[in-house]
Amino acid sequence: MKRIEAPLPLLTNDGSTRHDDRGSVGAGFLPTLGDRPLAYLLLLPSVVLILGLVVTPFFQAFWYSFTDKHTVTPDYNFIGLDNYLSFFRQPDFPEAFKNSVVWTVGSVGLELLLGLYVALVLQKHFKLRGIARAIVLFPYLIPTIVAVLVWRFMMHDLLGVVNYGLVASGIVSQPVLWFSNTDTAMMGVIIVGVWKFFPFVVIALLGILQSIPGETYEAAKVDGANMFQELWHITMPAILPVFLLTALLRTIWTWDKFDIIYLLTGGGPVNSTTTLPIFVYREAFDHWQMGRASAVAMVTFAVLLVCTLIYLQFYDRAEGATR
Repeated sequence: MKRIEAPLPLLTNDGSTRHDDRGSVGAGFLPTLGDRPLAYLLLLPSVVLILGLVVTPFFQAFWYSFTDKHTVTPDYNFIGLDNYLSFFRQPDFPEAFKNSVVWTVGSVGLELLLGLYVALVLQKHFKLRGIARAIVLFPYLIPTIVAVLVWRFMMHDLLGVVNYGLVASGIVSQPVLWFSNTDTAMMGVIIVGVWKFFPFVVIALLGILQSIPGETYEAAKVDGANMFQELWHITMPAILPVFLLTALLRTIWTWDKFDIIYLLTGGGPVNSTTTLPIFVYREAFDHWQMGRASAVAMVTFAVLLVCTLIYLQFYDRAEGATR
């Protein structure tokens, strides 16, 4: 059924009114389209941008993963699954996959725990709470290159304040070679990553924490619930959907993270911090094998797709439990 809009009344110089026959939107091209075609027209630039920057490169990489495409030369041949089967013959690929799992699980796990704790603290009322919230968000706002330079200096084996504090407190007997030792390089990278990105978890959880009615906690205290019982039976069920969604986003972004690891260690020492994104970079621009690099990228996409489906199952259950 077509909607009929009444003309707008206009005030004339003599005090009487007349009607504007142009309609509520105005004359011209836009009112003749209607709501739905106009919406499609406004979405068209975004659709073209997504097709050009996301969809087209994805399918191009998918096709290249079945070829012997060189990074520079335009000619290539179809080789089927050879690029995928070659992973089993490369010792660097399993190590890169393992490093990606350690980097993602370690970083996301610590970010969620630290972010939840800080969000619970900032939710309480205390003096200078606004300043404390601003300070907590500071790491997420500074550029990655700045964070890397600062942390490389702070964790320097001779001049770094971190090693000075560890030695002075007696935790270690000698300075730790954070980014030069295969045993500590991944730990150092995870520490920097957690510091840089845990404020995102704080932002996401703090918003949902503020929506929980205070009367619920007061009633729990009357019933004799302690702090941990309030956290487990009131706070966690209320924030679980947002918590899982935040975990999903941080997992995807952390698994694909390239810059922070490359700037800190370059994937070393001895491939101890080489993750799949760095492995893709080396295949494409060190070995000039765009076909193999595309195959690794497709494997990365498949892993993230499986993680997304698993997260969505938990998210649907958590969302249903809160209704």
